[in-house]
Amino acid sequence: MKRKRRHRLPNDFLILIIIGELFAVSFSSLEIINESTARTIDRRTFAIAETSVSSLYDPTDSVNKGIEAYEEWWEEEHRWKGPVLSKGRGVVYGPSGKETYYNLNMNGVVRIMRNMGNTDEYWVRDDGCKMLGDYIMVAANLNLRPRGSIVETSLGEGIVCDTGGFAKRNPYQIDVAVTW
Repeated sequence: MKRKRRHRLPNDFLILIIIGELFAVSFSSLEIINESTARTIDRRTFAIAETSVSSLYDPTDSVNKGIEAYEEWWEEEHRWKGPVLSKGRGVVYGPSGKETYYNLNMNGVVRIMRNMGNTDEYWVRDDGCKMLGDYIMVAANLNLRPRGSIVETSLGEGIVCDTGGFAKRNPYQIDVAVTW
């Protein structure tokens, strides 16, 4: 079962569609940001953002479609396009460096994360990746990447939950928790 990752904007942002383009609007700075470039806004748009914030929220399908379009763009823009770790490909050099995999019982690791305050669900993704909430569980050098750190892997975003002996030999290596 593959879950759709929800990419959250900061609380003071809202997704808008203006003349067919997707924007994220910050109420704290009243800047309109289009995907990758900041744009100067004209006085009319500024006035709309400044005086009609409540009217910008539209709980209809058009807002939901705008959010879905943003999430799809985000997923595509941030998807790793290089080699992907698999059972047959036991070592890859992914977006954060060398990646390997391991398959151990994760009860103790999940307990450590719970003691740190993490309440995300532990589950196994269809491709065999062990997950904590929306993130793949990984082991890393805890001096460089403390528990709870988010790292990019060839399989998606990971959360550092564990470490291993490899961390002394290669401090930048990531070991991905899987069922293979």
